[in-house]
Amino acid sequence: MTVEIHLDSSPLATGTAKATGADLVDRGADFKSCGITAGLYVENETDSSYGLVASVTEDTVTATLTGGTVNGWITGDTYNIYKTATKDAEISRIYTDRRFGTKVFRRSELNDHGNRIKDGEDLDANDENVFGPGQPWRRA
Repeated sequence: MTVEIHLDSSPLATGTAKATGADLVDRGADFKSCGITAGLYVENETDSSYGLVASVTEDTVTATLTGGTVNGWITGDTYNIYKTATKDAEISRIYTDRRFGTKVFRRSELNDHGNRIKDGEDLDANDENVFGPGQPWRRA
């Protein structure tokens, strides 16, 4: 069984601030149409400040920033807005069946050996010493 973990490490929106002030202004960014909503993680890459989106319009994002030198926006600051409330948060986890490569979303869908439970149990899937039809006869 293998596990793929997907993190929120690529921004949903990125760009450059077009005005100086407490709010992020980027005319033509279409924040609302692009799926930016309240509660998403926003960072000012230029001064390393970050926060959560409080409100959003097509051209403006309001967020209280902390952790930086200015904690606001200056024309030319670069920004990133992520898909979750935490940068690098886990978005999804996918498990791959050891036998057939089937992908599942819950660990509970695989048995202890990494095989998908719904595929039925094959007696020799996990034990090479089980003999049955079509396999060589064991000599005594």
